[in-house]
Amino acid sequence: MKQQLRTLFLFFALPAAAHDASAQRTVSFTGAARSAIHNNQLNTRDSIQDTSTVLRNTNGYALIDLGVNIRPNKQTEILGMFRIRNQYGGFWGAGVSFDVRQLWLKGIVANAVRYQLGDLNLKQSAFTLYNHHADRPDSLPEIFLLQRNIVDYERFYSRNTWRQQGLQADFGLNFSKYVQEADFSGYLTRLRASNFSNTPDRLMGGMTVQVVQSRHLALTWNGFSVFDVRGTATDTNRLDNRVQSAGAGYTGALGRSTLLIRGEAGTGRLSFSDGAGVKTLSDYFVYVSGTWQLPHKNLSVEAGYMNIGPDFRSLGAQSKDLNYQNATGLFNRYANGNSSRSAGLLDLIGNEQMYQTSVSSGLMSQAAVYNAVLPYGVATFNRLGGFAGLQYKLPAGISFDIKHHRLREIRGQGTLRLKEMQQTRAHLLADLAKLAGRTKHLNLRLGYEQQYIQRQSPVAFEQVNLTNTRLSAGMELEVFKKIDLLFGIIHQQSKGQDFIPDRDAYTEVSFLNRQDFANRQQLLAGGIRCRFEGQTYLTAFFQQQINKNPADLNPGYRINQFSIIYNMSF
Repeated sequence: MKQQLRTLFLFFALPAAAHDASAQRTVSFTGAARSAIHNNQLNTRDSIQDTSTVLRNTNGYALIDLGVNIRPNKQTEILGMFRIRNQYGGFWGAGVSFDVRQLWLKGIVANAVRYQLGDLNLKQSAFTLYNHHADRPDSLPEIFLLQRNIVDYERFYSRNTWRQQGLQADFGLNFSKYVQEADFSGYLTRLRASNFSNTPDRLMGGMTVQVVQSRHLALTWNGFSVFDVRGTATDTNRLDNRVQSAGAGYTGALGRSTLLIRGEAGTGRLSFSDGAGVKTLSDYFVYVSGTWQLPHKNLSVEAGYMNIGPDFRSLGAQSKDLNYQNATGLFNRYANGNSSRSAGLLDLIGNEQMYQTSVSSGLMSQAAVYNAVLPYGVATFNRLGGFAGLQYKLPAGISFDIKHHRLREIRGQGTLRLKEMQQTRAHLLADLAKLAGRTKHLNLRLGYEQQYIQRQSPVAFEQVNLTNTRLSAGMELEVFKKIDLLFGIIHQQSKGQDFIPDRDAYTEVSFLNRQDFANRQQLLAGGIRCRFEGQTYLTAFFQQQINKNPADLNPGYRINQFSIIYNMSF
């Protein structure tokens, strides 16, 4: 009888023990899947017949990202994600690749210090470590956002972060009086591995300290550095970039409105030691903005001042996500192979091959047709001036915002005369369904951007006069439940002349190239989307890019692209 009771007890006790263990150790799965196929056609506007360029191609792929999230205990979490990708046209495994997409471990030590090892998404302030996405068109219609979201997923872009690999840790302290809390965070990553010969290890590290005095006042200190490790290579040339900044934020009530004041100031130093001496660039920056929020009127007004020294260098904030040195991947050369196709709107929006995930070790090339005023975001050096903006929302479902920069150079480039610059950006989003009392989606999005650069001089070859204009419009119309018609257009035009700098290994100007611009681009798109649960959808769309550049020796062209994309997140 006792043996039977013992058996009965174990029968019920073992599942209970297993359930208790599973409460401590959990395994879950995450990931995404996508299938895409593109049919492309190139038409060249050239008097000479193109007989050597392949004018049509079809490409596509299917992939699945499968991540295993393991929590062995309450203090530890591990994520490993691998990717299986099959290029269409690869049979019996010939076109299949297996890669590790993500791998990280994070946890808490002594219920006080949080840490993460492996893949990291890092960001500090806009002048220390920040991905500005300076050249990417904003206020995009929904049909273009579908393509941009894929680029963001592929390159791990999330709220202006950079994807790095290394160690990150943070902890906080709470206080009973005078100061509410103090938060500390730091990281150390490797940008480049040594080849044990002439290339040293290059590391990137940083630290942020934030002190919250009250709900009104917060103080911040940021430290950032990129440096080569001594002794990891025989080459004596070493790079060292150090940036320090102090910032403050104040929030106060003014009746029914709120006043926010934000400011940051600091210094940056970039040095190269090559054995024969040390080449150093160092300078300062100041950035202050004030925002007056009137929630009872759905209105927000902003004004500010910026002064970024001509020799201020911060690799973490001045790295660009767009690498114009990368091949476009689609019709790289045309016109019998005599012309190289530069990046167009089609590439900026949906070509992931043009983008990079890591901080660069120097100043990357800029494209004046896309951003000539602030090519490195607000961290662009040699800029002095002010800005103002306004945001307004109507209860009827209409929101509008506009921002204007008026800047000038601090130091002339190739001359004592200074460039003057203006930039205006405006966006309008209208929920027409709300206005019309419809239950189905009907959204209209409009965008406007203009940049103007001028340098006046009695000497003709010093004169600069460049205007960039970009207009965008798009509509999202739900015709049946979860079935949408999408339309979008972007028109961009650059006209005038400017001097584009070539920079040496020390990031200084070595030569100024005069370029004449008469570029016009137009991107049209229309399609249909079927939405499923969550972020899963199936879409088919057609888009056409038209490029005309009479000032360039390269002939104009037109690219037609028809795409089918199935995207799923789980």
